[in-house]
Amino acid sequence: GLKQELFHRHKEAQQCCRPHNLPLLRAAQQREMEAVEQRIREEQRMMDEKIVLELDQKVIDQQSTLEKAGVSGFYITTNPQELTLQMNLLELIRKLQQKESESGKAFS
Repeated sequence: GLKQELFHRHKEAQQCCRPHNLPLLRAAQQREMEAVEQRIREEQRMMDEKIVLELDQKVIDQQSTLEKAGVSGFYITTNPQELTLQMNLLELIRKLQQKESESGKAFS
């Protein structure tokens, strides 16, 4: 939205500009557009970092909860191999729970 607004503002300025000033105006507008694009990239990077930090905190919370519940193999870690193992354990638990609920329905 910000880029579109800037584009329309630039277009209006170019229409009102005298022909001999047009190259200067276009150069200034190009610099302004590049600055806006840089700002957008920086804001996106900051948002991505914030999301990653929030996800990391969710993982730590989950590990802590499962460790306190006494679920074997769960403890707070940032080791990628251990995290993969924990994810696989969670998937196994989910599948076992799904099978159990399906077999319970068959006997009902």
